[in-house]
Amino acid sequence: METLLLLVLFAIIAAVFATQNTISVPMMLFGYSIKAIPLYLVVFGSILIGLLSSSIISLVNSISTSFRLHGKDVKIKETKKTVTDLTKRNHELEQEITKLKEQNAKTTTEKQA
Repeated sequence: METLLLLVLFAIIAAVFATQNTISVPMMLFGYSIKAIPLYLVVFGSILIGLLSSSIISLVNSISTSFRLHGKDVKIKETKKTVTDLTKRNHELEQEITKLKEQNAKTTTEKQA
């Protein structure tokens, strides 16, 4: 509802601007000359080009950010897998240490007896 009200307000302001700026102005663009174009069309055209340009830049930025985030997600998954593998290896080594300690204790008691 708020968006609709803002849109209506903007449309009213644009209509008032257009009715008050009907003066024809000459315009040169890339070597082409337009002899008489209403001033409000020049202004609205400039606004439209600005909005379109910023939308394209925003889209490119969003796509770039999406690719970067995907790369980070892949890196996080790889790191989690590495942590899991290292935890598993650590557990195996702890078991091996326990077995070696038991063997060492047996060997020591056998030598003492």
